[in-house]
Amino acid sequence: MVDIKKLEDAMKSYEDVRESLTGLYEIININFSKKDFFYGAAIDNLKALNENIIKILKRSNPPREVRMRLRELEFDEIDAEKNFPL
Repeated sequence: MVDIKKLEDAMKSYEDVRESLTGLYEIININFSKKDFFYGAAIDNLKALNENIIKILKRSNPPREVRMRLRELEFDEIDAEKNFPL
């Protein structure tokens, strides 16, 4: 049985982390040239963080439920993708 409150809390935390990752991306984007090695390394690390957070969400919650919630966020992801390309 899915603990809806637990999943909602986890998804809210994911949204907060995603917002922080977007902020970090903006800082990196301002301070480094896209041709700079450190820019690429930083972006790769932000992507890896995002992917690992999703893996953790799926381990601690039913993967199907997490996928459904992530789909609900897809519309927000379009806007986020402009700032934090995955």
